[in-house]
Amino acid sequence: MRNFLLSYWIAVFASSCSHPLNAPIVHATPNWQNLDLERDGVFGISTEKVYEELLNHKKARTTIVAVIDSGIDTTQAGLGPILWTDPADGSHGRNYIGPETGKEDFIPMLEAKRDDQDYRKTLDDYNLHVRRLENFIYQLKESKKILDRVVKNIGKVRLSPDDLKRYRPRDEDERGILGLVLNRMPAYPDFDRLRFYELDDLIERGQYHLEHGLKMGAAVEDRVGDGIRGDVSNDAEGLVAQSNGISEHGTMMAGIIAGARNNGKCINGISDHTRIMMLKLYNNIREMRNDALAPAIRFAVDNGARVISMSFGKTFSWHREAVDKAVQYAMSRGVLLVHSAGNNGMDLDVDGNSFFPSARYLDGGVAAAWITVGASGYVDDSTLAASFSNYGHKSVDVFAPGVQITSTSLHSGCATQDGTSEATPVVAGLAALIMEYYPALTAIQVKEIIMRTVTKRTSLKDKCISGGVVNAYAALKLAADYQ
Repeated sequence: MRNFLLSYWIAVFASSCSHPLNAPIVHATPNWQNLDLERDGVFGISTEKVYEELLNHKKARTTIVAVIDSGIDTTQAGLGPILWTDPADGSHGRNYIGPETGKEDFIPMLEAKRDDQDYRKTLDDYNLHVRRLENFIYQLKESKKILDRVVKNIGKVRLSPDDLKRYRPRDEDERGILGLVLNRMPAYPDFDRLRFYELDDLIERGQYHLEHGLKMGAAVEDRVGDGIRGDVSNDAEGLVAQSNGISEHGTMMAGIIAGARNNGKCINGISDHTRIMMLKLYNNIREMRNDALAPAIRFAVDNGARVISMSFGKTFSWHREAVDKAVQYAMSRGVLLVHSAGNNGMDLDVDGNSFFPSARYLDGGVAAAWITVGASGYVDDSTLAASFSNYGHKSVDVFAPGVQITSTSLHSGCATQDGTSEATPVVAGLAALIMEYYPALTAIQVKEIIMRTVTKRTSLKDKCISGGVVNAYAALKLAADYQ
């Protein structure tokens, strides 16, 4: 079992990554998404140029952006100043994750046993979800064995950080687990609490969910109301080389939108007078469910959000009518929704290729203040559209930077990721920036401005409606003329 933590993660990463791994790796400059193509040589959206040339001495109005995601590290130094706070209870949002026994949206769709393309896609998604959760639990159990061995070797009942620091690991596995423990210790009052939340609790909840919430015929309906509370912090990652994919996700999205600027902490957020409302919808065990998404959208609308950023999705939709009604409610209240196109590398214009939630309602209508975002890279050539990004001349509105984006991560750290997930908050942040300085603009007008001011490229002509990458400098100039 030599070097289990490293070798196992390499295998899992290679099998589950959402884009090809065989492309040459060239590291982009952190914050490249804010830079200017002509001046800096990378295909950013010219945010820094906006601040330098267009916004000096201009007054801004604080704008609330709701981020529907996996939660947020509320202790992150780059995010603390920009969190929305509910005046009624002091929380930073709402948690819509139901009990671990609740059924996922996969279950009722698969139990219908329709032999069609949608059924087969849903089955593939379900099997992937189960495999990832099984892999996660397996890694946790292996880590537990290694950590138990370390504790036994130390020979003390209650360990302190100093005990762990003094211990000399006997192999690479022990060295790896010690590094993880010492990295996470500052977040917990003692070692026993860390071991419980980062190992024992996750193993128990994950195993129970596999055997109940994801088992055909055994799952029960969630009572979403029971899960609504103010705790929007990230779930424990687990003492593994990599969590089950999404623990840090919401923290990264918030940083891209509005991370504190010019403080040397990972990233300069796109917008500078934004408050982030976190609506926690999924974690490293539970999937996003439409019966939870719908009330999350309504909460954002009712509590003053002008933009809702949604970096998630799936190829099927159960109880879609509930989400349609929530989106229609957002449209009636002048809220802009920004959603990721997805990382399947597929043409969403082709029948059978879908990614939900969607701007298109079941009855054929379309949400007017909705922007679907594909991911672009930093090189101005034929590879501008990221190979993993979904696209569609009729289905995707714009492209935005989504390759090697560095942002705020857990424990006041930084991380770099690819995806339409990262491209979406770039556009949400741009929308918020426009609204901050031109608050009289409607959501539909802001979408029009963003669509009309993209930097067009031939390679994107057939991949999105606008044919280009969003441009903050051009958008803010046009916004001034709308007043």
